[in-house]
Amino acid sequence: MEIRVTFRHMEPEPGLKSYAEQEIAHLLKLLHRPNDAQVIFIQEKNRCLVEMNISADGTKFFSQEQADNFYLAFDQAFSKLETQVKKYRDRFKPTKRKRGNVQQVEEGESVSSPEIISTPELFLPKPVTVDEALLYLEDSPTGFIVFRNAENEKVCVLYRREDGNYGLVESV
Repeated sequence: MEIRVTFRHMEPEPGLKSYAEQEIAHLLKLLHRPNDAQVIFIQEKNRCLVEMNISADGTKFFSQEQADNFYLAFDQAFSKLETQVKKYRDRFKPTKRKRGNVQQVEEGESVSSPEIISTPELFLPKPVTVDEALLYLEDSPTGFIVFRNAENEKVCVLYRREDGNYGLVESV
């Protein structure tokens, strides 16, 4: 792994070079397989430009900044590059999955998220008795109906059971 520091249109500064090499070395520790790193300091009239290139894992990272002095420009460019590297690295971190969402998929099947499907009116807005709700349920295409019980004002669910009978669930 090589860190190249280049000075254009200016004399090399050993202090600036060693500072750049130390900072880039710390950044390269975040990458799995760094190949190459290059820092270019460019002096143009009163502007100080810094360009940084890093290639690692087949990915290239680049940042460029200008400021009044090289240390400030380097720190700003380094901050941008560090953000790019951390964002790239975080893409490969395993995420925690909720226990209920784990599905076993057989080969050839694709996993899709559950859809919310709208159904016709299953809630009776006015309070009704259980017998009236049973009449609504027999006309309903679905196997259940939600209603407010006229006798005790509780929200109830009336549903068809597999054995042909009806079930009633009352709220507490």
